[in-house]
Amino acid sequence: MSEIEEELVEAGDGETLLYDYFKHLTSLCIVSLGGVLALVSGGKNLPPNAVIAVLLVLALAGLLSFSGAGEIVRARFQRRPVHKSLNLCRIAAPVLLSVGVGMFVYLFTRTLQP
Repeated sequence: MSEIEEELVEAGDGETLLYDYFKHLTSLCIVSLGGVLALVSGGKNLPPNAVIAVLLVLALAGLLSFSGAGEIVRARFQRRPVHKSLNLCRIAAPVLLSVGVGMFVYLFTRTLQP
């Protein structure tokens, strides 16, 4: 971290902390999407509707977390307050990621059964 980022975190700047949180959520969503795609390409016969649902939920979580980070950058760049939708992104993105990972684990366990 740079000196500026350290000073902001020490000062208790919630937006900086939230920006890092969104960055990590976005990364987790991308890794999870890669895991689902790797599972599908493994040749196991999984229900296509279930795979599409998992992909959509994880993609929506990634989109919300990326949008949240982008909103923080936009607000800082324009020196304006963040939009109210940031709170929705903060709550919905981890919930959708959790649901998507749970669905992914369910599909993965189905591939382990004979």
